[in-house]
Amino acid sequence: MNETIFSVTALNRHIKQMFDNDFILRGLRLKGEISNFKRYPSGHIYFTLKDEESSIKAVMYVSYTKFMPSGIKDGDEIVATGYVSVYPQRGEYQFYAQAIDLFGKGNQLLELELLKKKLASEGLFDASRKRKIKPFPKSVGVISAPNSAALSDIKTNLLRRNPLIELKIFPSLVQGSDAPKALLKALNEAKMSNIDTLIIGRGGGASEDLSAFNDETLVREAAKFPVPIISAVGHEIDFTLIDYIADARASTPTGAAELATIDKREIYDSLANYETRMEDVLINKINNLKQKIDSIKSRPFFINPKAMYADALKDVAQLKERMDLAISHLIKMKKEKLTSYIPRLNSLSVDATLNRGFAIMMDENNKIVKDIDDVKLNTSVKTKVSGGIITSTITKKEKTNGK
Repeated sequence: MNETIFSVTALNRHIKQMFDNDFILRGLRLKGEISNFKRYPSGHIYFTLKDEESSIKAVMYVSYTKFMPSGIKDGDEIVATGYVSVYPQRGEYQFYAQAIDLFGKGNQLLELELLKKKLASEGLFDASRKRKIKPFPKSVGVISAPNSAALSDIKTNLLRRNPLIELKIFPSLVQGSDAPKALLKALNEAKMSNIDTLIIGRGGGASEDLSAFNDETLVREAAKFPVPIISAVGHEIDFTLIDYIADARASTPTGAAELATIDKREIYDSLANYETRMEDVLINKINNLKQKIDSIKSRPFFINPKAMYADALKDVAQLKERMDLAISHLIKMKKEKLTSYIPRLNSLSVDATLNRGFAIMMDENNKIVKDIDDVKLNTSVKTKVSGGIITSTITKKEKTNGK
């Protein structure tokens, strides 16, 4: 037995938490007949929803009353979308309606749900198909009702954020029986134009006002559109099949413009940040280079350049002195050796040879006679001996060895 003692408030809060965590009770679609319908000065609507056997209290807060048909009254059979929770102050559970449709439209909602599941099963809603919106588009196309507040909001905010954008408008009906064909025509015109992004948008409205954006043909053509699509259909609670097929969704036309391009102020801020960072980098670079230059300037070479080569000059001077001494010594030795050759050279001179009794014979042309055949009989020859020259005539030649 649980011995924990609860307060009434704690118990009601616990029960409320149980309701709020029940998946079935969230996003619930409830069919029944309205009774005890009452609208309070605050704008909130209170009513009872009943069938043949049971009833449940219901409330629709003022922020959601725009999502209900006008003229709702007791006795109307409706399909309400919302959730079940507990009102802890009274310990009562009730239905919180977020949208209401007359039951006559229930079949349409069922058909829409079946179409949604069909398209989802084909992968047309997969996140992998979503393309990134180009941040700096040159041209943006807009499909919306001409002269509508939604179109005006998109144009104003696009051009405010980026005045350089080329804006191409493809006007179309956005509700009514002819709207799907008109939207498809505008979509095909946009496909033939040179744009980077397409916005499909309108203001909010009841679910029947948004039904054109659930047209299967339109949705399939949008899925094949060559550039990213931003949907801005209805408000945050309103979802159409175009929203699921689009690459991005905005809950308002202004939000679509914000998704379509980066605000010029953001660009200016980014450029200013980059400029600041570049200045910091350059200043740091310059300071580092200055430190390196100061470090180099403090080296001995730049303080006293002569000190770097003074020792080398001394070494060169000493080497030169040693070379001069070596060369002088070598010249002296060569001179002495050459002097020692003079007597020998003199002994080999012509005069010394003649003084030793040798003679040099020359023919009439003063050509030295080297062989006996160089002279002929009865010709004059000159014989140089020590002290002079003797001129004589060849009267006889006799070869040595009898030759």
